[in-house]
Amino acid sequence: MHRLSLALILLIPLAAQDQYADGKLAYSQGRFQEAETSMEAALAELENGPPDDPRLGGVLFDLAEVYRAQGKYAEAQTSLERLLKTTPETPRGLDALAKVERAQGNYDGAGDLYQRSLALQELSHGSESLDLLPDMENLAQIDQALKKYSDAETLLARAVGIREKQQGPDDPEVAAEYAKLARLFVIEKKLSEAEPLYRRSIDIIGKRYGFEDAKLCPLLDALAPVYRDQNKFADAEPLLQRSLWIRDNASGPVSQDVGQALDNLASLYYTMKRYSDAEPLYRRSLGIWTQLLGPDHFLLATSLDNLAVILALQEKYEESESLYAKSLAIRDRDDLGSLHNLALVQMALDKDAEAAGLFKRMVAMLDTPEKEKSGAPLLKEYADLLRKMHRPREAAMWQAKSNAFSKK
Repeated sequence: MHRLSLALILLIPLAAQDQYADGKLAYSQGRFQEAETSMEAALAELENGPPDDPRLGGVLFDLAEVYRAQGKYAEAQTSLERLLKTTPETPRGLDALAKVERAQGNYDGAGDLYQRSLALQELSHGSESLDLLPDMENLAQIDQALKKYSDAETLLARAVGIREKQQGPDDPEVAAEYAKLARLFVIEKKLSEAEPLYRRSIDIIGKRYGFEDAKLCPLLDALAPVYRDQNKFADAEPLLQRSLWIRDNASGPVSQDVGQALDNLASLYYTMKRYSDAEPLYRRSLGIWTQLLGPDHFLLATSLDNLAVILALQEKYEESESLYAKSLAIRDRDDLGSLHNLALVQMALDKDAEAAGLFKRMVAMLDTPEKEKSGAPLLKEYADLLRKMHRPREAAMWQAKSNAFSKK
């Protein structure tokens, strides 16, 4: 949150000064509507004076921040555009307006503003100043959103160079810059380029804080999927094991961090088809999420599904069925994926009538053209089940619908 300028209060006429002070206090306490009323009154007082009063700039800026905090982006934009017209263009004003444009989804407009701010920063501080980095990172994020990946790469690589020159190659903030560039390479599927950057980040953080420090965990968690997606499972596994061990020792056995680390490692074992190794991890994870979230929290359904899948793959169908039923109850019994999973488990248990009832509910949910097209395989499964149950006429009807949906 932006801190309103205390020095500015002393420059504002007395009537406006009190109103501005009230607005500042209300803003700091999150009472945004009161802050808006007070600051608008302070602005009105100043507007009674000279139209080019330089003190107007600070009030316009802070009023825009109050508007933005309430999601009143049009009002914030008007205030900031007026600021930029009546006072010398500054990076602060340009950055604030860029945030407003970005919040409204106008990435091109936000990018232009960040470019202007960056140019001003370079004029003021030189081309290798740390002051350039916030605008460079913001602009890189805009480029990523617009899929201008080459431009984003150039900015992030330049940021790495500036950090290294100004702070030394082993500074933790250099590691953060490497990680940002690595994340971009992952988005671009340039995994072989992301890999050494993450390794370099891990090395920097480990040497500075120790190789058992929790600051390493986000980097370990990020590098592991890079190895996994290259089928380098032997490299991915020890990273996630290490992350789990560090989090266990840093956070205690019941924490969100440990729950996520367990899920990450279990997911890798699922990919490797090591279902018996994944099962105890998902069991422990389910216990943690149940303690943290409560037995009926909607996020718990995912954890129940994860364990149910692993059990079904090991032909432990009874327990899998029970978990899917709990997941569906949490999801208000309208989740197509969970219904499908439960139906498959019931078929494996020879509970064909129960499974057919679930399929009947599922086909009723295929109520849009998009769902119909993706639902063609589901209809074929339903037709196969009906044939197994010696209901050939119904099977033929659903098979024909499956064929029709697949042609859409």
